[in-house]
Amino acid sequence: MKSDFSNHIPKQTALDRLFAKWKPTPETVTVPVGDCAGRVLAEDTFAKYDLPVVRASAMDGIAVHSALFADGLPDTSGWRLGVDYIRADTGDDFDDAYDAVIPIENVTVLPEGGIALDPDTEVRPGSNVRPCGSTVRKDTPLVKAGTRLSPLDMTAIAMGGYGEVKVLRRPRVAFIPSGSELVPVGSELKRGQNFDTNSLLIRELLVRMGAEPIMHPIVKDDPAALRQAVEELLPRCDILLLGAGTSKGGEDYGTGIIAEFGEPLFHGVAAVPGRPMSMAVGGGKALVNLSGPTFAAFYSMEWAVRAMVCHFLGQKLYQRTKIRARLTEDLRTPPMFSSLNAFHVTRDGEGYLATLAALRGPNSRGQAAVLTADAIYASVPGEKPRRAGEEIELELLRNAAQLQSE
Repeated sequence: MKSDFSNHIPKQTALDRLFAKWKPTPETVTVPVGDCAGRVLAEDTFAKYDLPVVRASAMDGIAVHSALFADGLPDTSGWRLGVDYIRADTGDDFDDAYDAVIPIENVTVLPEGGIALDPDTEVRPGSNVRPCGSTVRKDTPLVKAGTRLSPLDMTAIAMGGYGEVKVLRRPRVAFIPSGSELVPVGSELKRGQNFDTNSLLIRELLVRMGAEPIMHPIVKDDPAALRQAVEELLPRCDILLLGAGTSKGGEDYGTGIIAEFGEPLFHGVAAVPGRPMSMAVGGGKALVNLSGPTFAAFYSMEWAVRAMVCHFLGQKLYQRTKIRARLTEDLRTPPMFSSLNAFHVTRDGEGYLATLAALRGPNSRGQAAVLTADAIYASVPGEKPRRAGEEIELELLRNAAQLQSE
């Protein structure tokens, strides 16, 4: 019997339907400035102080009276520490009686006391002195609201005098792994069982997306148990992910259950793996039923959940590093779907080479092949076959420096 793909909608259509119905308004929370990296800033920040407050040494050295150097280098052989000069290291304030700093590299402390200066030493008023506000000036704009804060942003805000900062609350994303065959990772595996590795994958992906994961224990393929888990987690989360039970198998209850808690938006998306995915919206919450196979769950997290987290935080979808690589073999993708393909990438004298990490076939290592791949490529519906030697644009899953040479 021929499959019916008429109800499989494009990825962007799926997101458009969701975002038309789901319009979250995250609260503002206050966190210590040292914990704000990776968060989204809730309000513009401005420097509270001048820094340095008065002035500071620009380098390790000695502070001196510049007037003594008006006619060239004075005789410093009898100078005394604390009287004729003082130490002034990088960033230090120093006594107002001194107005210039000589680099310590130009100074030799004499055994009998006093100092000798390199003959090319030049001293003028303010030499090697950072004036008030030269690092940060009071009321200067620091970081704008809506910025996802980098470690450097965090440091700039701290430098501006903040001990705490207002950020958007992270979206709380709950995940319910379902399947009577699932057992926790590390268990002694028996016939008919499978490890719940999706919980590990999804938790880590959510953290990296900037979300707060809420992980539920494994739920067996029982409608009442699944329904109870959803009822328990919905009040605690903004997005609820139900793992597995998306298709038409005898124990696939997930899509029907999320429809009990919200308005169904679709069941079936033109993206493989993971096409039986479904979504619903209810009570200000987004509910998603993900396909169970690990690479399918990854793809749905990649194009859908990542976009949902960014939507919640008012952020644009961030992009991974991209490279162009030559195919080592033909690439055929299903014409009616966006297909996620994983590649192992190597380098030769001409650039990068992309070898498909096949899930199936005589040379396949199964899921391990795709889960340990270096890069991914998502085709578009209607894409023509790509030939060996042709270049395609890949998104890297690891640092380019880790790619091996042939």
